[in-house]
Amino acid sequence: MKFKKNSISIMLILLTIFVLSKINPSHGSEITQNFLDAFINKDTVKMSSIIKENKDKIPDEIKALIDEAKLPELSKEDKETKLNIAEIIANAYKNVTGNIEPLKQVKKDAFDSKLSPQLHSAPVEGFHIIEMPKPSGDDKNIFKPDNITIKRGESVRWVNTGETEHILASMPLISVPGLFSPKVEAGQSWDYKFEKTGEYYYLCFIHKSMIGKVTVEE
Repeated sequence: MKFKKNSISIMLILLTIFVLSKINPSHGSEITQNFLDAFINKDTVKMSSIIKENKDKIPDEIKALIDEAKLPELSKEDKETKLNIAEIIANAYKNVTGNIEPLKQVKKDAFDSKLSPQLHSAPVEGFHIIEMPKPSGDDKNIFKPDNITIKRGESVRWVNTGETEHILASMPLISVPGLFSPKVEAGQSWDYKFEKTGEYYYLCFIHKSMIGKVTVEE
């Protein structure tokens, strides 16, 4: 299994998992815990071996972590940790088996967990409006609303009422492709007509934590 070590995000995940595992060492079954121990120790050979020996069980392990992350009594940190572990296992599973579906599901659930509740949007003068507002308090670089449902053939207008430029782009792997804007300067807007149904996960290419979703129904 090829394990990528050059990612800052992976190192942050590793640090998060390591710290939280000291507080709460239980992160699922024996298989998951053994994999986590190998990951913390950077033992890629053992990680690959655990995946190979438990190929038929790994998808259920990943699903269990996702389900646990949805428990209302869990803290935000523990939810994120469960999903981070699920993503690492799913990525290792993909590298060993070539099956990408568990990884796609984890990424979708992790993305969805950071969004506001889904809003059935109503168009205004032919457009569903999503604002990119000025920073206010803890709200900085956000889409407002960030999670809407529309009908196929309708259009969304992103309006930049903030002070910095943004570029919108579909998330690879999990999103219906095609959403990619030019640079939207402060005071400008950008329109996109959704011709295909599905889930459009997107982010600002400049501000990676700035995320949104448009679900297009028939």
